[in-house]
Parts: sequence; structure tokens; C-alpha cells
Amino acid sequence: MSKSCYFFATDGNYFPYACLAALRVAAVSDPIDGFILQMGVSHSDIETARKLLGGRITFIDVSTYLSDFAANNGRLGLSTYIRLFADQLPEFASYDHIVYADSDVLFNRSITDLANTDLKAPLLAAHDIPSYFDMTYRRRLPLRPGAPKFNAGVLMFNMSLVRSGGLLASSRQFAVDHPDMCQAFDQDALNVVFEGQWQTMHPAWNVMTNFSGQIPFHQAYARHFSWGKPWSDKPLGVEPEALAIYREMARATPWSSRFDRPASHLDNFIKRLGRKFDPLVSLLTHDEKLKRRSRFDAAKTNDLFASHADQELLAVQYPEKAAGYV
Repeated sequence: MSKSCYFFATDGNYFPYACLAALRVAAVSDPIDGFILQMGVSHSDIETARKLLGGRITFIDVSTYLSDFAANNGRLGLSTYIRLFADQLPEFASYDHIVYADSDVLFNRSITDLANTDLKAPLLAAHDIPSYFDMTYRRRLPLRPGAPKFNAGVLMFNMSLVRSGGLLASSRQFAVDHPDMCQAFDQDALNVVFEGQWQTMHPAWNVMTNFSGQIPFHQAYARHFSWGKPWSDKPLGVEPEALAIYREMARATPWSSRFDRPASHLDNFIKRLGRKFDPLVSLLTHDEKLKRRSRFDAAKTNDLFASHADQELLAVQYPEKAAGYV
């Protein structure tokens, strides 16, 4: 049986949220080794994290790995590239499957179920929801016609294939060599290098907030807060039950006040109402993106690609056609 672990990667700004995400993993999962790769975190936050998580997580300072990494980091900072160095860490050398998750992902199901997924390709990933109706990435990136795109918020690496193919090294190099192409930073680099080499992940492991027939929180194996964050002034798209989990986890920490805001009911309503006008606006403007987005059916799409995941299929070309949006 393969040996597995998981990790979060963060700078000082997101470190508290990575710690709470790891605490949630520990609460809902069977035992599994976990890591937080960090850079630029204060001593006080590290001490808070050690008290919060005890011995359930290993902290690794990865600053030296990125000290000379000259990639475009824009608004997200250099830490967004930390996951591209998973093949360099001696702490990861013994693991076959390595699960990565963004710090704004909250798990509802044991992460060991994900880590034990049969994996025949170098990477396991879920489609990026906007890619069903926004294909601009295909014009920006050197991909084959109809190439699918994955969201890098939850990934699993098959490390034997990743190492033998030098795939993360190639991703790092692409990010450095093509900063103009990498508008989504390391996610774009990963999509280029792993093209044709990623297996479809069950979409419930990366349920993004999107306001287009959104899959509810309780049905998500892992909720990815890709719109508002639970700690935002306006936590757009964050359900009350998710906020309650964060408040309870943070209650005895210096970070608790960050979750005092109520769920953004009015803003959520306005956002969903606006999406209801997609069909009319697309008709008036002939906007192909809005036209496709107006057809988006989250439940149908979830079921389709869940069946692909169950069959252990590689990601299909033209997934928007497979899902019936074109």
C-alpha cells in the first residue's frame, strides 16, 4: 500500500488559516502525516500553532528554497509557488502520494480517503469550474486544442512519476521563463507541464464557491472558498455552518476575532440574483462566456466528472462539450 501525507503551504498572512485547515483535517480524518510548509511566519504565530495542533503537524520553513526563485508572484506573493518544491524536500522523500490543499479549503471528509485514491497518472486534480465557460486560458497558454484546465486548490501528486518525469522542476522553470503567460501563477505552470498527465479527481474534493448552482457545503468532501474567505470583511459565498466551524476552531486563539463577521446573506443573494440575468444579458450582448455560464448545472457537472473519477480516467479534452455547455 502506498505511503501518503498531506501539506498546506503558506506565508505569514495565511498561516493562521493553514493551521485551522490542518486542525479541521485532524478532526475529520484517520491518522495521516501532515505538514505546513511556511515562510515569513512570526515566532508568536508559530507558538500559537504548536499549542493548537500539538504534535499532529510538522512545520517546515521553506524560505531557502524560494530565496532565489525569480518567478512572477504578483498579488499572491512568492509563497504561492511553495507547492512546486515538493520534490525537493527530504521530508517528503518516503511518500508515494502527497495531497496538497490551499489554506482556504475546509475538509468535511477524511483526507486519507483522498490520499488512498488509485492514481495511474502523475497528478490527480479537479476541473477549474470557470474553464467550462471561459476558455481564454487556451489562448494564453501553450496547450493542445480543447485542453482541460484543473484548479490547483486541491491536488494529489503521484511522486514516483513526478520525480522520474521531472515534472515539478519543469513547472518551476516554466514559471520563471514565461511570467507573461502565468497570470494564474503556479497554477498556469502546472497546467502546462502536466497537460495530458492528470487524472480526474472526484469534484466533491474541491467544491468551489461560484454562485452558479453551487453545491451546498454539507455535500462537499472539501469546500474551497474561492470567492470570499471566512475571515473576509464580507465572507461572500461562505455558509453559516462553515463560519461556525471556523469560529469554534479559532475560539481559544489570538485569531478568533477574524471570524466575528456574520455570513454575508444580502451579498450572497445579490450575487446569485445577478447570475439569474446571465441568459438575458448573453442574449443582448452575444457574450459566449455568459451564454455558457447561464447553462451551467453544478449537480449535473458534478455527477458527470464524478463518474470519470470513479473510472480513473484522464481528464477529457473539451470538457465543456462533454458537460453539454457548447
